[in-house]
Amino acid sequence: MIEHTSTVNVRYAETDQMMFAHHSNYIVWFEYARIELMRAVGINYCEMEKNGTLLPVLEVKASFMRPARFDDELKIKTQLPAMPRSKLKFEYQIFNNQDELLCQGYSLHAFMNSRNRAVKPPAAFTDTLKRYI
Repeated sequence: MIEHTSTVNVRYAETDQMMFAHHSNYIVWFEYARIELMRAVGINYCEMEKNGTLLPVLEVKASFMRPARFDDELKIKTQLPAMPRSKLKFEYQIFNNQDELLCQGYSLHAFMNSRNRAVKPPAAFTDTLKRYI
């Protein structure tokens, strides 16, 4: 398993009238944390796309326990629990300043080429992950 923690602060524009973070932002934070996990292990997402491999989202789920509020510093714990085969699953937990669990979820991705065809994970991708899993 690979694990990485990212931090973000809830911006004013991400909140509603009650100063709670809007639920749609959690998916954006999942994406940010996913890319940061890949960066931390040496996978450059931009380079991967330039080389013709895309990771479209097939499924995303978020379960909300408590609201995030304006200016909270959030810790996003991201895990890649297993080596990918044809699909790649990331799991997320978002905590506030008091280490309270606010949200947990996952995203499921496919490996596709630039012609929108399913492909196996690139060897460079799996070779990099093997160092950590």
